[in-house]
Amino acid sequence: MKKLLLIPLLITGLVLPTSFASAMGSGDKYSDLQTGVTYAVYKPSNTLNLKSLNFEVRPCRLFPGKDSYLLAGYGGMDLGIALVESSAAYNCAGLDNPKSLGTISINGITAKLGIYCSGAKCVASKFSQFGGEITFTAPGNKNLKPTFIRVGTQGGFSQAQLVAFAKGLKRVG
Repeated sequence: MKKLLLIPLLITGLVLPTSFASAMGSGDKYSDLQTGVTYAVYKPSNTLNLKSLNFEVRPCRLFPGKDSYLLAGYGGMDLGIALVESSAAYNCAGLDNPKSLGTISINGITAKLGIYCSGAKCVASKFSQFGGEITFTAPGNKNLKPTFIRVGTQGGFSQAQLVAFAKGLKRVG
């Protein structure tokens, strides 16, 4: 009896992954993600020569039932850059609330620049020491909704490097 139950499970295990793979399967994780969400997905074209560390599509726990969000890392755990993408209508990743360093322009879009520290010694010149983030809403198109994007680092990168990474984000498709 146990063998009879095992055979359907094995068949299901062999058939289902193939079916799911063909639904996505472009070979590009960012393009594959775009097929499953309603917001525009942006892919880095300038990773500052950092290797991809991870690519995670996570459920939206802050707004259950909404599109998943992306968390991708480049570099290493201690010295890297994190990219978060979510529907602009609801930010699934939450907010980090860094100290504001004002606004900058990313490909013609006004973005917020912040540093991960507080107090009087928390100034722009300390960005590479403390780390920080750039947040902005990138446009969608007639079929895709706008995207909330956060590019951040825990230190080791200059503002200019983080800006270069952010400016290298290109819409998929």
